[in-house]
Formats: sequence, structure tokens, C-alpha cells
Amino acid sequence: MKIYCDVCCKETEHKLIRADRNLYKCRICGSVVELRREKEIELRAIISSGATSEKGKIRLRPDDLLKVGDEVVVEVGEGFKVGEITSLEFNSGLRVDLATAREVSTVWLRDTGEVTVKISLHKGSITTPYRILVSGETKFEVGEILEINRKNFKITRIKLINGRLLRKDGDIAVAKEIKRVYAIYQPRKPYRNKKFKRSK
Repeated sequence: MKIYCDVCCKETEHKLIRADRNLYKCRICGSVVELRREKEIELRAIISSGATSEKGKIRLRPDDLLKVGDEVVVEVGEGFKVGEITSLEFNSGLRVDLATAREVSTVWLRDTGEVTVKISLHKGSITTPYRILVSGETKFEVGEILEINRKNFKITRIKLINGRLLRKDGDIAVAKEIKRVYAIYQPRKPYRNKKFKRSK
């Protein structure tokens, strides 16, 4: 195992000589060092997916820096979810965008593993709201044809969570970044389409 040696002034191979005290001996100079492992702390996490929220926990070192927009792994029940931090809460109730793990009592997140994408389907003067549940990494492209309920709809605009509006053919966004997709009815042609079913 390589550890920085104060005597050799560089990383060198070390041999474990006492496991109960984490003592290691440098194979070059013979000096002994105690390797102190930084303890992890457990933070309460609330991860939201659509209208539902789930409690979980995040394990970090006390000095790890957290900031809004970061993606982290959350332990939930018997498994794990990937979430994007939306807010960091102190014990006082104050919410901030940036803090070290030791300062935070609760991490608020939105699930980016599976997300609900809202789509506005336009056909003539009628607009129909539609929702689909997809992986957060699913790509949507302006100009792309979607097949929904055996009808073709062409994506004309994609509104992002950060406020940007994509409207140029070929512009792409992944589902976890999308606030709403706008699509207009297209008469059926032999397109190669993405097919979707309504989410529950």
C-alpha cells in the first residue's frame, strides 16, 4: 500500500504491522506511521420524484463540500437512488446552496435516476398535457418525432429547468434537465419514432 512518508518525502510502499492501531512501516526507510482514517458522517436526505418524497441517507466525510446542482448517491430502503441536490438545510432551518457536510442536517434532492417529463401535445387548437416516466439520461431532441398513442408528434421546443428554451432543430437535452417538452401533431409517415406510454 502506498502512503506518503515524511522521512522519504514522497509516497512509498508501506507494510501493515499492527491492524488494531493502523500502523504501517515504510519499506524504504523503516519509519512507522499511524494511518488515521477520516470518519464518515450520515446525513438525512429527502429525495423527491414528482409529487412523492422518500427519506434516505448520504454518507460523507465531514469536510466534503456539498452544493446545489451536485448529483449524489442516496441510500433508500434496500437500494440506492441518484439525486440532484436542490437545497441544503442547517439545524436552524436555514437553507443554503453551499456548505460542508458537517454543517448540514438535511439534504434535499430530486431523483434524477427516473424522472417524469411533462409534454404539451398540440393538435390544431387543442393542447393535451401528457406525462412520461423515463431514465434521467433519456435524450430528447428538437425536431425529433415521438409516437404517442399511435400518433406522431414533432418536438418544436424544450424548456429546461434552468429557464433556457431550446428551439433549434438538433438541440438536445436529457430528461433530468427538462421542465417541459412542446410537440405538434404530424400526419403519420414511416418515421423511426420513440414510442412512449403515459406514466401513472
